[in-house]
Amino acid sequence: MNGKNWRLCCLVLLLLLITTLVARWVLPGEEAAPEPYGDDLRAYLPALPGAVYAFQGSGNEFAAFMRRITFAESGLVQLEDASGTNLALVVEHHPQKLTVIWSEEEFYEEESLLDAEYRASRGRGHAVELVLLSAPLVVGHTWSDQRFQREIVAVDQVVAVPLGVFYDVVVVKSTNPEAPEMELYEYYAKNVGLIKRESLFPSEGETYSVVSSLRSFSCPLSQ
Repeated sequence: MNGKNWRLCCLVLLLLLITTLVARWVLPGEEAAPEPYGDDLRAYLPALPGAVYAFQGSGNEFAAFMRRITFAESGLVQLEDASGTNLALVVEHHPQKLTVIWSEEEFYEEESLLDAEYRASRGRGHAVELVLLSAPLVVGHTWSDQRFQREIVAVDQVVAVPLGVFYDVVVVKSTNPEAPEMELYEYYAKNVGLIKRESLFPSEGETYSVVSSLRSFSCPLSQ
């Protein structure tokens, strides 16, 4: 190949490269679409019916509580928290958002609340919208629901609780606009769930703390 033909070949290849790059930057297509969030938030609330979380508490007689996962199906999980009374929660289990959609106090039945028609027929409890966790899992990400303004304040944390040391922990700060001086911090460990909850509020010129920390966890699948 002589020099003239070689230069012509290089010019053609350069033009093809430029055309390809411009098309990828300008023209719409699957490659130009934004990638979905990489974190699947369901890992921070595993759908494991029969799982039992026991929390020890300090700062308040109701800080210690027991959490059970009683029912689960595609897209929904039922939690029950017992601390003096029994609170049932139905959580919408979505890869990019974990949302409490139903809350019912004084719930002592071994029944599933996952069916919307059944919940509506009970005459007890009420629909809510409390977004526990929202993607992306990056520090500074904020969102709000009907009660709280929430923010991810830490990720990839190492947190020690009575049960042991957990890694890859996400920390969510929640404040209520009606009581902005009070702060709630919730710690979620990947593939485990909630491992710690801390409420901070001023009292007589000092900051008072109520803490619930995971001391034991059991699940039929782990036996």
